[in-house]
Amino acid sequence: MHDPKEDPQLLRATQEHIRQQQEQGTAPVYGLDDTRRLVETAMLAAVSGLAYTLATLMKLEGYLGYFLPMPVIVSAMRSGPSAGRKTMVATCFLLLVLLGPVQAVSYLLTHGLTASVIGTLWCWHAPWVLSVPVGAAVRVLGTLGYLKVSGWTLNENLFALLLNNVYSLLDQLASSVGAAGAPPTTVVIVVIGSLLLVNAVCYIFLMHVIYTFLLRNMGYSMVSMPAFVTKFLYRNVPQRNPQA
Repeated sequence: MHDPKEDPQLLRATQEHIRQQQEQGTAPVYGLDDTRRLVETAMLAAVSGLAYTLATLMKLEGYLGYFLPMPVIVSAMRSGPSAGRKTMVATCFLLLVLLGPVQAVSYLLTHGLTASVIGTLWCWHAPWVLSVPVGAAVRVLGTLGYLKVSGWTLNENLFALLLNNVYSLLDQLASSVGAAGAPPTTVVIVVIGSLLLVNAVCYIFLMHVIYTFLLRNMGYSMVSMPAFVTKFLYRNVPQRNPQA
């Protein structure tokens, strides 16, 4: 068989055949760019699934929690928000096969949704004042969903258990200082929700700082960090004299 690149006439005939197929609507649906995105999505999903599997089996999720969302975010930064969502879905299906439905749903709630939302906002170059609160809200909702799924698998109401433990702790603290008693249940629920929100905000904020350095070094365009963050990070860096 002849290589079309070595035969100009065969190359022109091949190009004309492809053009006729495109005009008739019988050309292949996927082009080169679509194929590249598909391959990248599969590779990043495999990396994400392998990382989460190792982190789960070796009890390292607490140490790798900031880096598990990275494949989904990189996919979104390379090929758009749709590619990030496809990577998240492919990772969930891979974990469904490797670890079962519970772990697949746990990944989706704790890392997948947050990574997909953050990747979408960064693709749109959303400022930190928008991406941090939105990411924190998604993180809180994912945590609540994870507690619900965990309670269902353990056949326990983890929300009620958490509420009772916090209420008992506050009651003991109030008794030790001679107060009338623990605050009402509504106040305890508000306190728990506030703590979850503060934890989520801190997590998303640190993720913004870490990923800004990583993705910029990888060549991606990122939104500028707020002035107070830049000033804090570079406070010990000596300033250059512009007249030197």
